[in-house]
Amino acid sequence: MMNSKEWHIYLKEIPWSEQDRFWVSFESDPKLEKTRSDIYGKCLPCIQNLYYQLKQGCDEITLGAAYNCWKVIAVLKNIDECLALLNEFEKQFPHGHVHGKFGTGRAHSETKVVVFHAEFEEERDRINNALSKCLPNVSLSGSVLISRACGILYDDILGDWRNWQPITAIQDPENVNQVLTRIEKALFWSRM
Repeated sequence: MMNSKEWHIYLKEIPWSEQDRFWVSFESDPKLEKTRSDIYGKCLPCIQNLYYQLKQGCDEITLGAAYNCWKVIAVLKNIDECLALLNEFEKQFPHGHVHGKFGTGRAHSETKVVVFHAEFEEERDRINNALSKCLPNVSLSGSVLISRACGILYDDILGDWRNWQPITAIQDPENVNQVLTRIEKALFWSRM
């Protein structure tokens, strides 16, 4: 096993309040370079791609990078459990590259999540297996889920990710305006 000084999960600053909406990035690179490059090099273009297709009134969405974007999510009670899970992961699986975020996108949420990002199914499965082994040491009530792309944007219009194809028909067109509003807010905050 590696010396613990050789491999760590590094965190950005944690906000002082657990009651508000917030996300804290983490990565096994102390400079969080993958996280930083993904924001403007991958995530923002992906969101813009969805936005332009919805604004054009497309009946189907060309997923592009979203099709190979995976999230492995641990649902926990609070920030202490999130930190304990990352610590447990760091101890049990001190190898490879990992990155993601923890916190919540909903104010006053009763749960918090740890979201690991993955670009390949093999990486998704490796992280899923690791979290499934770590979680019982941290929380008996926690759970691990898998998601594709940014579920808060794609799921409401495309349905269950297990049925997606690289080009997927919109399943719930009545939700398009709601998703457009969410994207506009995200794009607004990305300019700040």
